[in-house]
Amino acid sequence: MIKKIEGLESNLALEELELYDNRIRDIENISHLTRLTHLDISFNRIMTLTGLETLVNLKKLYLVSNRLKKVSSP
Repeated sequence: MIKKIEGLESNLALEELELYDNRIRDIENISHLTRLTHLDISFNRIMTLTGLETLVNLKKLYLVSNRLKKVSSP
């Protein structure tokens, strides 16, 4: 089980992030990635997704086949 994706804190210029099929349960440390335009977190085990409002440049978001019960803003 992956709780936190390491090393994202120093990748402020990141525009695309693909975490497809990684058995992730929580994704909590991406809100600072404001240049992100493409996020693929499909085929994981994510149940709750919050904090997406800071990803103002996000154009593509893939959430297929997760265990989402709640998607919200803080």
